[in-house]
Amino acid sequence: EEYLSGIYHTVVLKDVVGRMKTADPMILESILRFVYSSVGSPISTKKIADTLTSQGRKQDVRTVERDLGAFLKEWKEKEEPGRYIWALRFYLQLSVDTWEQYQAEHIPEEVFDQTFYDLTIWCRECKRKQGIYGLEELWWLAQSVKEHLFRLGRLQFEPIVLKEPLEGNGVRIEAGVKGLNVHIPEGEPLAFEKCMDSFRRAERFFADRGEGKPGFYMCDSWLLSPALKELLPADSNIIRFQDLFRIVKVHYAFPQAEQRIFGDILEDKSRYPEDTSLRRKAKRYFQEGNDPGIGIGVIEDINKYI
Repeated sequence: EEYLSGIYHTVVLKDVVGRMKTADPMILESILRFVYSSVGSPISTKKIADTLTSQGRKQDVRTVERDLGAFLKEWKEKEEPGRYIWALRFYLQLSVDTWEQYQAEHIPEEVFDQTFYDLTIWCRECKRKQGIYGLEELWWLAQSVKEHLFRLGRLQFEPIVLKEPLEGNGVRIEAGVKGLNVHIPEGEPLAFEKCMDSFRRAERFFADRGEGKPGFYMCDSWLLSPALKELLPADSNIIRFQDLFRIVKVHYAFPQAEQRIFGDILEDKSRYPEDTSLRRKAKRYFQEGNDPGIGIGVIEDINKYI
């Protein structure tokens, strides 16, 4: 605890704040402590400013926006290992706080264990990329802390409300409809029966939380790219999972398939390993300059499958 606290004060308050020049370290620490204690609740720079003022540290919204924005910029640009260790400590503490909230809401312990296994996944990814156990990915993990994301067996589910109509391939879902976004965490095979069990769990879990039956399930992933049918047999777990969804569109925001299949995106595609049948086929596919894209798919009636 003393070692990690020292990292916080050295890396965060001394080094990062020191390079900001304009920020008052005492005020910035108060801002960060407020943000820390408020994860999981709606906050705004006005709320932060009002709270600090009520504590006798008068601040205006512009100052809070400037200091917090500058801190996040410096923090993002800092590359020293202590940054990742501190982030891991930060989220471990938040997970403890979230565990208490889970207990208050009578959410099963199994759901907590599965949901926060993401800490292990991203900690290992940080070790792979940076050579140190810590956390590099912060935004995604915050969704679990805020109870915006739950892992129920093999799949993760995120309650959403469509901000605009979703239309394509014979599907039209109006804006304002509530549904569940489906995410596929890495680390184990996409076993079809385990996926079906996750959908069944989701139906029960969100009903028990009083959120009602989801109007649809949606998934935005390279696993839903129709081009994968050129690379995989029809009875593969990935294709069976994909066939649950009606694909409404394919986009090419970034080469997600290449990243997820090989871990890193290389300029020289010939350096990709060929240790699985998917990697062998995908390597040739990418060497030819192809990109399978990212499919967006919808299940309107999950009861047809479960």
